[in-house]
Order: sequence, then structure tokens, then C-alpha cells
Amino acid sequence: MSVPSNRDHHYRNLKDRYTNCTYVDGNLELTWLQDENLDLSFLKYIREVTGYVLISHVDIKRIVLPRLQIIRGRTLFKMNVRDEEFALLVTLSKMFTLELPALRDVLKGSIGLFNNYNLCHVKTINWKEIITDPVGRYVFVYNFTSPERDCPACHKSCEKGCWGEGEENCQKFSKEYCSPQCYQGRCFGPNPRECCHLFCAGGCTGPKQSDCIACRNFYDDGVCTQECPPMQVYNPITYSWQDNPKGKYAYGATCVKNCPEHLLKDNGACVRTCPSHKKAHEGACVPCDGPCPKTCAGDTSIHSGNIDSFRGCTVIEGDITILQNTFEGFQHIYPNYTFGDRYAPMHPDRLEVFNTLKEITGYINIQAYHKDFTNLSYFRNLEVIGGRTLYEYFTSLYIVKTSLRSLELRSLKRLNSGTVAILENKHLCFAEGINWDKIKKSTENVLMLSNNSDPQVCKENGLVCDDECSKDGCWGAGPDQCLSCAHFQLEGRCIANCKVLPG
Repeated sequence: MSVPSNRDHHYRNLKDRYTNCTYVDGNLELTWLQDENLDLSFLKYIREVTGYVLISHVDIKRIVLPRLQIIRGRTLFKMNVRDEEFALLVTLSKMFTLELPALRDVLKGSIGLFNNYNLCHVKTINWKEIITDPVGRYVFVYNFTSPERDCPACHKSCEKGCWGEGEENCQKFSKEYCSPQCYQGRCFGPNPRECCHLFCAGGCTGPKQSDCIACRNFYDDGVCTQECPPMQVYNPITYSWQDNPKGKYAYGATCVKNCPEHLLKDNGACVRTCPSHKKAHEGACVPCDGPCPKTCAGDTSIHSGNIDSFRGCTVIEGDITILQNTFEGFQHIYPNYTFGDRYAPMHPDRLEVFNTLKEITGYINIQAYHKDFTNLSYFRNLEVIGGRTLYEYFTSLYIVKTSLRSLELRSLKRLNSGTVAILENKHLCFAEGINWDKIKKSTENVLMLSNNSDPQVCKENGLVCDDECSKDGCWGAGPDQCLSCAHFQLEGRCIANCKVLPG
């Protein structure tokens, strides 16, 4: 719950991320929205969150998620001062109402409402109706000296509680008043024959798997199932496995014919990383031929203390971050304010350990300035940036306020997900001339290139593409830095004529 450095950007980022979104694969965090005039109507289409929902330091009077039906709680929020793990946590906010009229099921985790000064109606909600986890509980805390706000009554048509004023905010029931025959399940009426199917979550409109409001396990073309159709089926006549034309991959809680481009296919599922005995190849995990390529863990800022751990890596599972303290060194401080290791300054040439790297599954974030840090030739063999995790502005390549003069990422072929932000690099040439559409697979987010070196200054300094480069641009000066060749290519270099070879 760290405070965002730029709250306007924080709000725009939320709006870009969730506009027209129906399915949140992960957590929904609404934090530090303290301008009560902000418009959150872009949240109105969200139906499902696979992780947790966190609302903290929000002062907008009405938080409305009118279609949110299910919070799965596959990841939960843990507070330092409590033992519970929360699937829905609302804390330190000044909102008047939290309106979730469609919320029917929290599959795992607890629900916590802590010190929300003005919040009304939540005490009227029957939380047992919503919490499915046997160890999940509802926790309400109000530690203010002034009394709680007097709340308007629920609409007269509400059977029990409500989420706010108006008939549309009445709580709906599908569990608490079911027949005993519907034990641990849900129902669409009080009679023994009005139980929902056990694959349903959040209730139903009838007894069939296709009548569920949401699915407990997987959703497959309008039907809730225990598992997705397998990719292979056994043929008892030939005593062999054969491809199943109806097979689908498990993607979160949905069965899909193909995985999203930023994920990998493995054993009938869409996964972020391959197991240790497999490698990624053309969007799938395949067995290694001999020893697997060396895969290293990322998700860390590069510094003098960890740089050598990346020696020989061909794949980095995670992200790479190069910041100013990468080169200047820094003192590590733990969250409890005790001192950790002191990392010495590091020369940019030590980044040469990345010369074997071919793939990064997450993003690259570079925000560093050093007089000898003028290009990214250390990553000259990097072919793929996966974008399975993204940085600010939904970027998988983020280069801001650096000392770079050229990129020299001559082997880079694909950005599977996310966009590119190359901003405020006052010495950087070539970036604006690159045909990023040949590399960037996603069209969802705009390309951001601005306030880099003046093209005229680049030309005067000889920082221009070689004559043998095509109109697709180049990564740097020289015939080996072209995205594609105007005529012919030989051993990674563009040439004018195959009859007259260089050298």
C-alpha cells in the first residue's frame, strides 16, 4: 500500500487497466484515491477477481462495482498486525457506501472492514451468505472516538440487508435459506429439488451446470465443469494417446482453445514458466534436448552483489531493473529499518554477463545514467521480451532518463505483450526510426517515444542507420544493427551485393 509518487498518473493507470475489463486475473487494488470527484465508472464491467480486492485510502463517496459476482481469493492479503488473510479488505477510507450488489461468493479468505469513517450499510449484510471458505470470517473494526454515522434505511423491498440506498442494492441470497439437501451448496429456491449444481459458485437460476451464475472450478462455453477437456484422449482400439479435437487449455478459471500470447502451453494449461525439465519453444513448454538452457530468476534490481549470478543465463524468469544505484552502489535497508548489505559501485561493463541472454519473461526497466553507459550491446543476443509481467504504462521495455546513445538490441525479434516507453533520453538516437510494429505483438497500448535526442543532432554526429538498412530502421550505426536489410544479408550483416563480399 505504498503511496504513489504521482497520483494523477496512478489514477490514469487504473483507468487504462480496467476500462472494459470483465475478468481480473490477479488482484484488484484501489488505493490512494483521495479526490472525491474521481470517476470510477470504468470498474462497472468487472465480474470476477481471481485474487483479492483491496480498497485503502479511498475518499470517493460511492464505490460501485455493480457486476462483481465472485472473488476467488487465489492470492490473499495479509496484514502485519492480524492473523487472517483477506480476500476483501477495505481500510482507512472515507467512502459513504461500498456497493457490491452482485457479489455472491468469496471462495477463499476472510473479509475485513477496518476503520472506515463514513461507511454505511455493511453491517446489514449477511456475510455468511458470501463467505465460502470454512475458515474465512468477517472482521469489522471501528476505532474512532466519534460514533458511527447514522445510515439511511435499506429499501423497503429488501428481504434483509443492503449495500446502499435503492432497490438495486438489496442483498441477494442463494445459500443461507436453502434446503438441507443442498448441503455446502447453493440454491435457486427453498425446496429440496431447487439445489444448484455442485460446480456452481455464487448461486444459479436452475439445477443444471449451464444455470450457474459463476463457476467454482472452470467455465467452458457456457457450462461449469470440474476440469477442462483434455488435450489428449486414450484410444482403446489402438492402445495409444491421440489428440482431442475438443481439448482446451486451463486459463485461470476458464477453458480456452489457445493460451494468450504472453503465457506458455504446458500439459493442458496456460502457465507463466516452464518446469525445470522443459524449455519454452514457440509458445509452449517442450522437453529439453540434453541439458536445459540455464534459467535464472529475475524480479530484482541489478547491483554489484548479484550481477555475477546472471553469468551464463539464457533465460531470465522475471524482470530486469537497472537503476542509478546499480552503478553508484547503495546501502540496503530492511522494512524494519535495520541495515543490510552495502553494495559497492559497479561499472556498466559488468553488464557484459548478459551476453548469453536470449529471453526475459517479464520486462526490462532501465533508468540509469553513467558516462560509460552508452548502449545496450550487453543484451546483443536477446531475442524475446515476454511481458508476462509489465511495468508502468503497461510496458515491457521501459527506458527513461538514461545516458544511452543507441540501443544496439540487434537480435530482438519480439515483445510478446506490453508496449514500449523510451522517454527523456537526451543523447539517444535511432529509437524513433525503428518500426516497432514488427516487434511489438500487442496493439492494446500506445507506443511512447518522446524527448530523446534531436534527429538533426544525431545526423550531425553520424548516429544514423547504415545505407544497407531498410526503412524499418536500426538499433545503432553499422550494417549489423539493421532491423532488416534493404538488399541482402550475410552472417547478420546487411550487404549491397552477394558478389562483392565485405573483407
